[in-house]
Amino acid sequence: MGGKKKHKQTFRPPPPPKRVWVVKRRNWLEIPDDVTAAILTRVGAIGMLESAQKVCTKWRRICKDPLMWRQIDMRNDGTQHEMEDLENMCRHAVGRSAGKLVGITVEHFGTDDLLKYITDSSSGIRHLRLLSCEEEITTQGLAKVASKLPLLEELEITLCFNISHEALDVVGRSCPLLKSFKLNKEWCTYSDMEDWFEDDAPSQVEDDVDALAIARSMHGLHHLQLYGNKLTDDGLRKILDCCPHLESLDLRRCFNLNMGGDLEIRLEQIKKLWLPHDSTKGKGFAADSDHFCFKWTELPDDVTLSILSRVGAIDILVNAQKVCMKWRRICKDPVMWRTIDMRNRGYEVYDLGKMCRHAIDRSCGNLDDISIDHFGTNRLLKYITDSSSRIKRLRLALCKRISDQGVIEVAMKLPLLEDLEISLCRLSRKSLEVVGRSCPLLKSFKLNRRTDDDYDASIAFTKKNDEALAIARTMHGLHHLQLFGNELTNEGLKEILDGCPHLESLDLRCCENLNLKGPLGIRCSEQIKKLWLPRDSIADYDFRFTVCGYGSPRKFTVSDLIGFPRIDNDYDEYGYGNYGGWCSDDSDWYDDFTKPPLEELLGLDEEDLEFFGLGKGRRRDYLEDFYDFEDYGDYESDDEMFY
Repeated sequence: MGGKKKHKQTFRPPPPPKRVWVVKRRNWLEIPDDVTAAILTRVGAIGMLESAQKVCTKWRRICKDPLMWRQIDMRNDGTQHEMEDLENMCRHAVGRSAGKLVGITVEHFGTDDLLKYITDSSSGIRHLRLLSCEEEITTQGLAKVASKLPLLEELEITLCFNISHEALDVVGRSCPLLKSFKLNKEWCTYSDMEDWFEDDAPSQVEDDVDALAIARSMHGLHHLQLYGNKLTDDGLRKILDCCPHLESLDLRRCFNLNMGGDLEIRLEQIKKLWLPHDSTKGKGFAADSDHFCFKWTELPDDVTLSILSRVGAIDILVNAQKVCMKWRRICKDPVMWRTIDMRNRGYEVYDLGKMCRHAIDRSCGNLDDISIDHFGTNRLLKYITDSSSRIKRLRLALCKRISDQGVIEVAMKLPLLEDLEISLCRLSRKSLEVVGRSCPLLKSFKLNRRTDDDYDASIAFTKKNDEALAIARTMHGLHHLQLFGNELTNEGLKEILDGCPHLESLDLRCCENLNLKGPLGIRCSEQIKKLWLPRDSIADYDFRFTVCGYGSPRKFTVSDLIGFPRIDNDYDEYGYGNYGGWCSDDSDWYDDFTKPPLEELLGLDEEDLEFFGLGKGRRRDYLEDFYDFEDYGDYESDDEMFY
């Protein structure tokens, strides 16, 4: 009754036995000899000689078979060998071929002696690849063995710097069966850069020597690779004329090509074509220039255009468009020239007027923003407005040759003008009134004057409020006005505030005739959102060098006036001095502008010199700062010029 209750035991089946996978070991020795040979050939010659033939007697026997050495691949990426060891290893492999060698690849360690040994050992070679044999395989070495390669069908010469076009001529004549040729170079080397600086431009004849050699002697080509070659359009045309069987053509990094004229149509006949800016992925070798030149050229065109547009028109024409053909093509795009910035302080002496016209022509009527310092003339201003009726922004600075009459004649051609700056120019109220009436969309106007002790005398012909009244009467839509150094009085300022009700910013710095302590000052502060008073800082003013007493005691010099660099005696030590020219679009990269005579360069009459504060008593001091008179002896005695 009170016994313990027995627990019922549950039955659990035993776990299934663990599966034991028995892997049957494969006996590599049982693989047929022909299959083993096919596997070992993929190891490469170096791998076979150093490792594979040491595995077993069977593999050693197979590795000694001459058929294993019909193709010898001596590329040695990732291995550390002395060049002498690799050359001895290659000779041993060639010896094992027993005269049956048909294809060989040599990388880094090739020499003229080794090349002679290879061609002496076999007359049946059809494929020859020479990779990165930089200095040791020469034109003479390749030319001597070319006659021993009558069956050659495929030749690759990559980064072998001592093989010239002369060797290509000999190879082409000696190898009539040649179907595939690869000639790959560094498109850009440091030594080339130095030559460009010294000579200023590469020779087109020298650039095409490889292309002409190919065209002369390799008429049977079906496949051609010219990676990084400097051939031009003329050289490419010769190749297309003389190699009618071409099926594939690789022109990657051939940046001297412009693909102009009929070339684009002719290249459509090539079945497989790589153009200069195509991707270099999978090209099969590494060039030094991959690491320091290629990245910029692979940027999208719109990004490159955005970058180049920030360097200024002068720098684009003088430098940027010479970098490569891609940049040159982009620099010819009319979109690049919608904005032309010709501010030239610090540049050498170029014919800026001619350069500016060239830039305007490139805009193809799309110009809407232009800035000119120093060299503007009435004729140039007319050329600008005749070339485009879409100009929205015009900036004229230190253009003493632009007169009232010149501005009046072109004002009607600027109906879309929104932003006008006239700094340190000799214009009066007459031209301002015409501009105001002719440009109804004008929103921003800057009229900046010089300020020093001689200023009143230099503008004696101008009444103090004339300019202010002209602005008030004709420029009612202004939102932004800068009158730096103007002689206007309180009456003139009142007229402006009455006549320009939309003003948001007003710059009155260095307007010394104003007294803004009374009601007028209160009105300005209430009506104008952003106001600069006569005594406010001028640190951000572009022409603060003209302000008497500002900053360092450096004198206002001719270099400030005409925008040239200050020239020291040793300025031209390295050949980059003020005698540089400018490369026009059609000059094939050569300079074609020279420095004008000194009197033409300055172009200053007595009235001009007085206007810019260079009176007779001060002129010699300023000019001595700028010129070394020993270099201009012919002009030193010209009293009318300097005194």
